[in-house]
Amino acid sequence: MVHRIYVVPIFVFPLLLIVGILTIPIVSDYSDHILAEKAVSQTGRWFWGHLISAVAFGSSSLAAYSIFRRLSEKGQVNSGMVSLVLITIGSSLFSCGLGADGIGPLATMAGDGRAYTFFEGSGMWVSGIFIAASIIFSLGLFAQLVALINAGILKGIIRIIVFGAAIVFCGATVIPSGWGLYVVVVAVLVIYIPIGYVYWRESS
Repeated sequence: MVHRIYVVPIFVFPLLLIVGILTIPIVSDYSDHILAEKAVSQTGRWFWGHLISAVAFGSSSLAAYSIFRRLSEKGQVNSGMVSLVLITIGSSLFSCGLGADGIGPLATMAGDGRAYTFFEGSGMWVSGIFIAASIIFSLGLFAQLVALINAGILKGIIRIIVFGAAIVFCGATVIPSGWGLYVVVVAVLVIYIPIGYVYWRESS
């Protein structure tokens, strides 16, 4: 049985992500670099929002490890390990992308340039990181949920809701708008809070 201390990261990930995403100024269309530049002018919110969101995705690796421990006890070692590795890689890429997107424009401005220059010059690199992060993290998430269902940890309507939220998460991460981040937050909440609740109820 998993000790309750290991359940904490499952709740921390979505809660930290809420704080981070709500702090980042909204960019309605990321393809419009003028809008992004205006958002970057709110330097404090832009920096701290990206930093907190990056830390949140870092904490998702701890959440995945906590989930893996219980899956191991239930005999889902292989699928649990696969999901843990994929989520760790995906979350690392998300953190890298958020770090670059949070610091790069501000560093460009500090060097007497325009944030617009950063977005124009790094678009393919940063976008590529986010796309790779989304694909790998989503694969790990689906593998994790399948293992949780097979282990009998997620049952009934909860498994349907959580799996549906995972599909929404996968789609929302590729929405080219800051509003898509709000959908990501809601999806993450719907996925991880029920899992955390089940784990907390079963833990010692």
